[in-house]
Amino acid sequence: MRTSANTVLIAGAGQLGSRYLQGLAKCRVPLQILVHDPSAESLERARLRWKEVAERQQVHGVSFHSSISELPERLDLAVVATAADVRPQVVGEVAARCGVPYWVLEKVLPQSEPGLAQIPASVGKCAGAWVNTPRRMMPWHQSIKAGLGLDHPITLRAHGGSWGLACNAIHFIDLLAWLSGEALQTVKTDGLAAHWFESKRRGSWEIAGELEAIFSGGSRAILTATEGNQLPVIDLSDGQRGWLISEADGRARRSDGLEISGRVAYQSELSGLLAESILDGRGCDLPTLDESAQLHRVFLGSMLQHWRGSVDPAATAVPIT
Repeated sequence: MRTSANTVLIAGAGQLGSRYLQGLAKCRVPLQILVHDPSAESLERARLRWKEVAERQQVHGVSFHSSISELPERLDLAVVATAADVRPQVVGEVAARCGVPYWVLEKVLPQSEPGLAQIPASVGKCAGAWVNTPRRMMPWHQSIKAGLGLDHPITLRAHGGSWGLACNAIHFIDLLAWLSGEALQTVKTDGLAAHWFESKRRGSWEIAGELEAIFSGGSRAILTATEGNQLPVIDLSDGQRGWLISEADGRARRSDGLEISGRVAYQSELSGLLAESILDGRGCDLPTLDESAQLHRVFLGSMLQHWRGSVDPAATAVPIT
């Protein structure tokens, strides 16, 4: 990684984008960080969150922009943390304006199949593009994988209260893809509720019930959301041996007594390490855009069919983010 400042864009200064910004304060080399969002309110939030950490470092520069036309013609890394409904458009606009060798994209990637095709087309033949389903890069989950000791096929069950099944299912689908090494084939939605409801995120919808993802080697992810606010507990099993993982408590216990303690890292703790690894050419542990797009393609297709059957028969996109 060069010692002069690397230019990093954060597109989308909402809750998640501003946490990315805070995390970049921990980078050990100089960054010139550009934060873009058309919303003055979001930019102001990002400014305030930067002030919370800026006093502890004097290395990085930060600027805030409401228009993509204000961005330079060359970036070293672009992080796209917008809502899913505008992500394909923003990726396309940034790619048209700036040369970008490296990309980190938030999930859910888009809300439609055309959007899913548009993102790789816009990114083009860059040096690297990844999707932020971050359990793969968390030391605790890496330790769990190393001690898994399960034969295939693996069944993953995640059961909790109203934990955002539609918006967050891709995290657990990606987790099982990583643990099993298998490809996602089918997502079954017949166990989901008949009716969707508005989530806390404006313009985004949620659903309760059970979702089942089936993989090429017979592994399955069975994800359930009911009433209440309990975070999901993860159960991994091969029919003989199992793991019970409580991310809320930071405990993972195998059925033979092996226990691994840890915790789910915050985005503000991961961003600095992620940027350093990418910018010095080491890549990262996140799934590539191609890997994640395959998971999204199956998942979004099934969720869109359910949305059409429940809400809007003519819909071309499913409003999850």
